[in-house]
Amino acid sequence: MADEANDAMKTPVTIVTGFLGAGKTTLVNHILRGQHGLQIAVIENEFGAVSIDDALVSENMKEKEDIISMDNGCVCCTVRGDLVRALLTLKDRKKKFDAVIIETTGLADPAPVAFTFFLNPEIAEVYRIDSILCLADAKHVAMHMEEEKPDGAVNEAVQQVAFADRILLNKIDLVSEEEILDLEKTLKSVNASADVIRTTNSVVDLKVVLGVNSFSLEKTLETDPSFLDENKENMHNLTGVSSVGIAVEGELDFAVMNEFMMNLLQANATNMYRSKGVLCFEGQGDAKFVFQGVHEQINFGPAATTWAEGEPRVNRMVFIGRNLDRKALEAGFRGCLAKTA
Repeated sequence: MADEANDAMKTPVTIVTGFLGAGKTTLVNHILRGQHGLQIAVIENEFGAVSIDDALVSENMKEKEDIISMDNGCVCCTVRGDLVRALLTLKDRKKKFDAVIIETTGLADPAPVAFTFFLNPEIAEVYRIDSILCLADAKHVAMHMEEEKPDGAVNEAVQQVAFADRILLNKIDLVSEEEILDLEKTLKSVNASADVIRTTNSVVDLKVVLGVNSFSLEKTLETDPSFLDENKENMHNLTGVSSVGIAVEGELDFAVMNEFMMNLLQANATNMYRSKGVLCFEGQGDAKFVFQGVHEQINFGPAATTWAEGEPRVNRMVFIGRNLDRKALEAGFRGCLAKTA
């Protein structure tokens, strides 16, 4: 419970990704104008000294500064350098914020942003990722995701979908219902565990994008315990990217599991976009553990809740990446079960 209380004290961060023109800035505008009563900071994660989109600040800007006040009490911070420095700048200001939104550039791989919250202890002490939200343009996202890249290059549109905890399928007014259904299947084939929410003009109920704690796989399992079921996995394998969900009942051997995951992630650092799981270990009583991985970087520790009395001890892992070998992953994960007498 101490970990849960500690997390509650941290400022929640929503990372907004999506390809060029998907509607990210329109969404940020929608949030800033919302009647939520929150003090929100927005960080524009751009490459180089690039000003904030005029559409975001033209009516609300008071001064041309890195940090500016908005009419509704929000502020907008343009990152001209390091994301860590921007987050620490916000932390040290007298004005305290209820939430932070990071809007990444349309061509960005979201991994470096997520890395910040995995690797920097000073950031981790103050902030927590609430969700990774991806805007997908219903008219063009399929074309971007199918684009062939040179060997070894990342398809940014696929990477953005793969990393998301929630996907806003935007501009649905521009396509047919049949096309929408096909797009939803395509998005689920890349990321089976993310909720797909239909939107027009990036208009969405703020309750489903702010304060949702959807970065936690444990939270996902609480709301949808069956999302890892085999029959929910779409086998369409777009550009070689797919999600593999595995559920294994029993207790795991910590040393074996640790070796398996370290070897797996080191050998597949480029292709393994995300890995996340809720786990039970031998000798740890009712303690439940949460595993979060971004490429080869991992974050692992006790969950906020424990295994309830009579609750099946089912270890659940999700792997999202390129050219995944489901049989090998399942065999390796099952091989981590403790050898009971």
